[in-house]
Amino acid sequence: MKSIYKSAESKQIIHNLYDKKLNSLGFPFKELDIQTSFGRTRLIKTGNEQGKKIVLFHGIHAGAPLTLETVKELRKKYLLFAIDTIGQATKSEETVLNIKDESFATWASEVLEGLGIEQANFIGISYGAFILQKLVQYKPAKIEKCIFIVPSGMANGAFWPSFTKLTLPLIQFQLTKKDAALRNFIAPFVPKDDEYMFDFQKAILLGLHLDFRRPTLLNPSNVQHFNNPVYMIVAENDIFFPADKTIKKAKSAFSNLKEIHVLKDAKHIPHKSDFKQIQEKIMLWVN
Repeated sequence: MKSIYKSAESKQIIHNLYDKKLNSLGFPFKELDIQTSFGRTRLIKTGNEQGKKIVLFHGIHAGAPLTLETVKELRKKYLLFAIDTIGQATKSEETVLNIKDESFATWASEVLEGLGIEQANFIGISYGAFILQKLVQYKPAKIEKCIFIVPSGMANGAFWPSFTKLTLPLIQFQLTKKDAALRNFIAPFVPKDDEYMFDFQKAILLGLHLDFRRPTLLNPSNVQHFNNPVYMIVAENDIFFPADKTIKKAKSAFSNLKEIHVLKDAKHIPHKSDFKQIQEKIMLWVN
């Protein structure tokens, strides 16, 4: 199996950033490994052992620590399981899954079985929302409540803004390797003062064999059978997954869509100042 990393050094740089974020969180946690038919899967468990279970799927390559930072206050009330997606730049195995079939649902279900979880509340962030959609489609009985945050798999951004604001600056960075070009590329989706995300994006772009497959868009007929509560948080200025298109698709797909919350003036990656309202909404919905 070909490694997703360009070199052992690249892998170490990315894993060092993972550890840096995890150790900065400032709360106790357990790192667990679950064996699946697709390979070993790492996850971070933290929170209130007596609380309701919440399972989290992260954004592309983001890993469990970044996800937990977004919802860290939830651990006081709930038991959190942040799963490192297999085949991405995380601490899980490098097995790259098929995005068109039920592989992600089968993998996620095997992780849950390894944890002894029959049913839980789920949060899917960005790419993680696509994984959650697969679980809704193929393993709906696992999901008590379904929460999507800046979700992929619903609608994609328009071609021209994506081309001018993302593709061209990305090509410029790949050619020049200059920090200024990287800052131009991440500006449409990363808060300006997030230096960790600058370092992270640089490590990913320089150190990974990038997978440019986009999550397949949700077919509403594939989730018509799901009747449990669905909630959603979208970002007003999301260049990847525009809020208006995403809301329209969600309303057509989910018969039990309870509430959609819009993060005002927010990019695809929320600012740390948005974390409080994200956490408050999740607590309201899970309760």
